[in-house]
Amino acid sequence: MTSLADLSSEARTLLEQQTIEVPSWAYGNSGTRFKVFGSPGTPRNPYEKIADAAQVNRFTGHAPRVSLHIPWDKVDDYSDLARFARDHGVTIGMINSNVFQDDDYKLGSLCNPDAGVRQKAVDHHLECLDIMRATGSHELKIWLADGLNYPGQDDLRSRQERLAEGLAKIYAELGDRERLVLE
Repeated sequence: MTSLADLSSEARTLLEQQTIEVPSWAYGNSGTRFKVFGSPGTPRNPYEKIADAAQVNRFTGHAPRVSLHIPWDKVDDYSDLARFARDHGVTIGMINSNVFQDDDYKLGSLCNPDAGVRQKAVDHHLECLDIMRATGSHELKIWLADGLNYPGQDDLRSRQERLAEGLAKIYAELGDRERLVLE
């Protein structure tokens, strides 16, 4: 029979091994739903966000990964960004796609009734897969903000079918060690 002291020791060991992945947006001015409030010293680009993430990891020892958000964290050379992260003691975690800010996505991205907009969303996710591979990441996270504002704006059954079709196109491009995560 396992004693309470043994369980406590085991739990402590597991907690000491646990790490977290911090999203890059956590290091920037994200603001409220009404306004983004600037503050001095806020990172201005993905390199500065990673430098801040590395500092957090140095303080805590438990935050060795930072997830990128595309297009917010776009750079010209993702291999260089990954190298910069490693040189600072952290790695790139998940690649998060952003398909909710562009006006084209007013009626959704992968669920959008317009085939051109849906293809734009699929292409963005395929670009994120390329970024994922260039940074050494193995996970693409999709946050689906594909709801509607009013009843009757679109047929829900059709949206479900379009979503399945779009996700299938993205999933088909995943490698053996890669994963698609839906938020």
